[in-house]
Amino acid sequence: MTVIAYRSLLFCVLAFVCRFVPATAQSPEDLPAACELKNQRQQRRFYQRGNAPDDLTDDYDWPTSTLSAQGIDPAVVAPGLERLADSPRRLSLILIRNGHIVHEQYFNGSHAADSNNIASVSKSILSALVGLAFDQGYFLNVDDRVAGYLPDYFEDSDDPRLLDLRLRHLLTMTHGLAWQENESERSLNRSQDWVADILSLPISNAPGSLFHYSTGVSHVMSAVLTEATGMSTCEFAHRYLFAPLGIEADFWGVDPKGYFTGGHSVSMTARELARFGQLFLQEGRWHGKQVVPGWWVVASTSPQVDIGDNYAGYGYYWWLNQIAGYDMYSALGAAGQILHVIPELELVLVTTHSFAGNPRDYAEEAESYQFLWDDLIPAIDAP
Repeated sequence: MTVIAYRSLLFCVLAFVCRFVPATAQSPEDLPAACELKNQRQQRRFYQRGNAPDDLTDDYDWPTSTLSAQGIDPAVVAPGLERLADSPRRLSLILIRNGHIVHEQYFNGSHAADSNNIASVSKSILSALVGLAFDQGYFLNVDDRVAGYLPDYFEDSDDPRLLDLRLRHLLTMTHGLAWQENESERSLNRSQDWVADILSLPISNAPGSLFHYSTGVSHVMSAVLTEATGMSTCEFAHRYLFAPLGIEADFWGVDPKGYFTGGHSVSMTARELARFGQLFLQEGRWHGKQVVPGWWVVASTSPQVDIGDNYAGYGYYWWLNQIAGYDMYSALGAAGQILHVIPELELVLVTTHSFAGNPRDYAEEAESYQFLWDDLIPAIDAP
């Protein structure tokens, strides 16, 4: 055997072995504490908030500017900013235009270094990780069968509808499983295997036929990503997405089997979340480097399924809308964790809220839409 042939064979063997590294494999020492499984306290609750420390490492130098220098009339937008400041639960508000922070404010004792549970905004981050996995060859097609990556969870199933579950169905919430958001999670608080219990739910409709929001399904996507890459979702995120952006998650939930939570229970600062939004606004580029493939940014923020409810559709873990005639995509989390991106106006808006005492009635989401519609966009369009 020639040296070249030997090296080629060795590469193939290593690639095959890495594909099947178990979910509980330990992260290298250079990863943040949030990714360490060995010393992580066992948590049984599905939604995990943790006690994220202040992010004293977040010293990224954001370019700043003024509202007027970036084409926003301060007098027109001022009433809206004052209205948003009058909230007992708001923690942060960051407005970026043309790549510059033009307004940044913290409320109710919060500071720039404070990490916050971004809840289901994490799903949009998971979407970016899936795009990176495609780019690196771990996934071949969004129509890949889930069973191909998690075979042990499907070996006892004889329902052809479950066996036909595809990556696309997970990413677009068209999975067909009888998950009840805010109800099904409770049973998982007593579960030793979240993925097994999620996939054992009855099939209520054929996968691909109906949008059905499910935080459980996004957790299955995290398990798929882990098995495909041979890295935990936390490790994969920090190596290939967070590191180029200067982001470090200060807490990341993990299930009893060692799979990091997919689509919830991640903590980071408002500025870090804003950088993620700006990355997508720039079609996956950061400081001249293509971090997330541009084709994935376009696909994941384009309508993949019709969901009604006044939305323009749902992409791959992104909510799509139109506001004042402009296309907008959003990452939305419980209790008012909000990231809005309006590409045509070069706008990124981030606002986070406390979970304490929050009725989760989507009031904060409605307030952010009102601010964009009534105050911010008119301030840009103003002569």
